[in-house]
Amino acid sequence: MNTQGNTPPDGDFARLVEQLAAEATRPKRAPTSNEHGLDVGMTPSSAPQSGVMHSAAPVVGAPGSVPPPDPAAVTRKVLLGIAIGWVFLLLVLMASGAPFVVLFAVFVGGIALARNLWRKALPPGAGSLREWLEQLARQQQERPRK
Repeated sequence: MNTQGNTPPDGDFARLVEQLAAEATRPKRAPTSNEHGLDVGMTPSSAPQSGVMHSAAPVVGAPGSVPPPDPAAVTRKVLLGIAIGWVFLLLVLMASGAPFVVLFAVFVGGIALARNLWRKALPPGAGSLREWLEQLARQQQERPRK
């Protein structure tokens, strides 16, 4: 598809690029009454801005701001999604009449995958699930009650 608005006359793209570059370097004129004035007062600059960078992210705790997601909650959701997909795959394989060897392999593979992911999901320093749960229970008991 070649529309006439996209091609320069006589197919001379080099001259079109030169004209557009020359037009971009010309000083801007003041907008007339029927044109927008969004860049009025702005000075063109080719150098990157230096100084303090202002973040567009909302301040934590500001009204209307969304708190950042908890990494543990994200990990739990991912693990839950994988577990649901694994169970669904097993059900589909059973319904389709897959051989027992295939079902067994998917079952064992899913358990091995869950074990590896669970170990990676535990916080650093927690040797096993039992140690991590005991550590959480101690923290709950040490916390002052309100």
